[in-house]
Amino acid sequence: MVRYFPSNGQTVLPIHLGFWPDNPSSPGDLIITKAFSAKLPVVCRHVHSKQPFGLFRGENAMNYAFSTFLLEAVIVIFFIKATCFILRPLRQPRIVCEIIGGMMIGPSMLGGSRNFSYYVFPPISNYIFTNLGLMGFFYFFFLTAAKTDVASIAKSPKKHKYIAAISVLVPMVCVGATGMAMREQMDKTMGKPSSVGGIAFALAFSSFPVIYTILRDMNLLNSEVGKFAMSVALLGDMGAILVLVFFEAVVQANVAGAKAAVFYVVSVVIFSAFMILVVKRAFEWVDDQTPQGKLVDQNYIVMILMGVLVACFLTDMLGLLIGTGPIWLGLIIPHGPPLGSTLAIRSETFIHEFLMPFSFGLVGLYTDVHFLSADAWDHQLAPLVYMTTVSFITKFISVAAAAAFFKVPTRDSLTLGLIMNLRGQLDIMLYLLCFRKHVVGLPGFTLLVLHTVVITGVSTPIISFLYDPNRPYRISKHRTIQHTPPSTEMGLVLAVSNQEALSGLITFLDFAYPTTSSSFAIYAIQLMELMGRASPVFIDHKLQKEEEDKEGDEEEGRVDQVQSAFKLYQKKRKECVTLHAYTAHAPKRLMYQDICELALAKKTAFILLPYQRERLEDNAPTELLDPGMLSVNADVLAYTPCSVCIYYGKGRLRNAKVRSSVDQQHSILPSRVRQETYRFVVLFLGGADNREALHLADRMTANPDITLTIVRFLSFNHEGEDVREKKLDDGVVTWFWVKNESNDRVSYKEVVVKNGAETLAAIQAMNVNDYDLWITGRGEGINTKILEGLDAWSEDHQLGVIGETVAGSIFASEGSVLVVQQQVRNQKGGDCFLNGKAKKLDSKVFGGNKSRILKIEELKETIKITEDAKMCYQ
Repeated sequence: MVRYFPSNGQTVLPIHLGFWPDNPSSPGDLIITKAFSAKLPVVCRHVHSKQPFGLFRGENAMNYAFSTFLLEAVIVIFFIKATCFILRPLRQPRIVCEIIGGMMIGPSMLGGSRNFSYYVFPPISNYIFTNLGLMGFFYFFFLTAAKTDVASIAKSPKKHKYIAAISVLVPMVCVGATGMAMREQMDKTMGKPSSVGGIAFALAFSSFPVIYTILRDMNLLNSEVGKFAMSVALLGDMGAILVLVFFEAVVQANVAGAKAAVFYVVSVVIFSAFMILVVKRAFEWVDDQTPQGKLVDQNYIVMILMGVLVACFLTDMLGLLIGTGPIWLGLIIPHGPPLGSTLAIRSETFIHEFLMPFSFGLVGLYTDVHFLSADAWDHQLAPLVYMTTVSFITKFISVAAAAAFFKVPTRDSLTLGLIMNLRGQLDIMLYLLCFRKHVVGLPGFTLLVLHTVVITGVSTPIISFLYDPNRPYRISKHRTIQHTPPSTEMGLVLAVSNQEALSGLITFLDFAYPTTSSSFAIYAIQLMELMGRASPVFIDHKLQKEEEDKEGDEEEGRVDQVQSAFKLYQKKRKECVTLHAYTAHAPKRLMYQDICELALAKKTAFILLPYQRERLEDNAPTELLDPGMLSVNADVLAYTPCSVCIYYGKGRLRNAKVRSSVDQQHSILPSRVRQETYRFVVLFLGGADNREALHLADRMTANPDITLTIVRFLSFNHEGEDVREKKLDDGVVTWFWVKNESNDRVSYKEVVVKNGAETLAAIQAMNVNDYDLWITGRGEGINTKILEGLDAWSEDHQLGVIGETVAGSIFASEGSVLVVQQQVRNQKGGDCFLNGKAKKLDSKVFGGNKSRILKIEELKETIKITEDAKMCYQ
């Protein structure tokens, strides 16, 4: 049986879907499909209801629809992954790689081969492939909408709203005017006013899901321009939904009259009311039933994912656009934990890695560059080329000009203009809609897909060139402990992700000894991984006294614990510490931006971080504790606008409690119950980082519960010394010793070494003193001769060579470790080392019994931990 199908003016022939060119030998039902090429013969294929018996029985799995589909799945996923790998050096976003990977199996590339198309992608299996591709788009829109915070629209600044309106209206008017001016040149279907308006709308608006996805791939979600772009795109999307409803109503009126448009509007109202009044309340009930800090029950997640298909069915049954159902369903889901985050955890990988390749394979099967011919130029391609060009130019100019009008920096304005022009998944879905509505043909659809690839592929490298999210952190002003006057308030950022790390940092701050005359302004930020949201969230808890924020204190149990610890510390130290609490929800690879931006805005002297390492969870021995946090410290050290301190708490200091018996000025009262004395040591190897560490240690000298030992390492015969660094080191050490000369709890020693092995031996000899805290610089400016041979086996760069040595298990020290890195700008600058108050002192102050210069020959006897080594440092 043979049937002929109409197909948009193309030549249509039925195709044999069996082996070429023989007739099928086994009985079965006939499947009738339309032809893709007039060159193929008129044949049919039998459908087999059972699985093949096997290759050795003479059966070929390629003659069965499902077996062929399995091969198609493998091929499309392979080509997309391979394209992503190949284009990674070119810094192309994932959407570009996926489109090109999908085109590789289509008629533009491999599909152009008759044998490949016939055997691997026959129409009988393409039915399954196509429907899975559509499902991939629907689930992608649902998941992205579920991460979208619609309530943030009301909180958006006015300039965002103005730019959003300009970014849509100006291009739509210009593209629409261009299309109307070329109507006589267009095909009859494309030349309709509704068709021109639909194309103008598809080219003019910026899609939030697309911009979010690309900015996530480019690590710009948490940047200033990234937040700006997502806010503007979200505002544009909300208006686009209304325009899309209006556009579909006009299409319905053109096709079936005004009565159809009325029924369409009624269907929209009924569906919207059902979603808001029934489905949204059901989601809120699920949210309430989930225990705090737990994931939503798996049964609810399955029902919600099945609800996506139900929403698609209802919108299709009511005559609405089938893609609007998943979007509306996602928008009413409470974003963030527990429901939004659980949906992302349970389904994101499957949707992005398995379903979406079918979506781009579907696009590739419809995209054929061979249709871009001179025959199609006049009536289809030329109008679209002019309209796409006008769209890009007007959108770029309007967004950049509007941003510049609101005093956005020029470089950021240009970047924003390029970001708003990015094309992606939702745009392709609109192009498919235009194709299915016969607004454009296959040549026009191919041109629009190529427009997406070119615009996005070219814009992303330019965006990376124009905008560096870390550029604001490179400041020229002094933001260090060294340059903070001792009698003024010192600001610091404390960043933690869990309560365990917080307890150690609070213990260290207590030993740092803030006083009423030299107080601390602590900006404590809790880092939480962004889950169930598209946009990063930064919460200032001081501004939330009237209304309890669900995104902060109620989201997870550990939020309450950490925030309560912040409040408790503030209460106990209210006379000498001012603490401001924040919560930041961001991807782990972007958390450093929240930390650095807070330090930059508050002009802090240093950032205090807990030491991060990969270790197994106690309750789950196969899972890592806080995986990915190691990169946060590395990025903060690389891009910090101020100094950084990394604290590794262990030994006695791990369990040391905050002293509550000290009065508000930390004065020593006769009735005070004295705590045990803690022994701190500073390993001073020279350089900017070690000078910063010495200034921090100087603030601890006022603490009556600690004794401080300064050990300076010098190179034998001054080998490898930098004259400038040596002078700066001498000045800082001189200043410190003169200031603490009368303090019996402070001692100073010098060690002369020839290489890294002797440096390590000297530090090992000191370990017998059972120090509670080792303080050292991370490494900048240290004489390479002192570390010769040590840096070759160093792996933990966040602590530096010396810090890693002391913290390592081989060193067998129970003492905690504090590693200090001075502000990066000081690494090449000529910074004054005494806040402008240094005086040139005579080196003779080091005479007498105040210091002891140890020759390396004397240390050879102390490499082994002996009693003689212990007496050497007492």
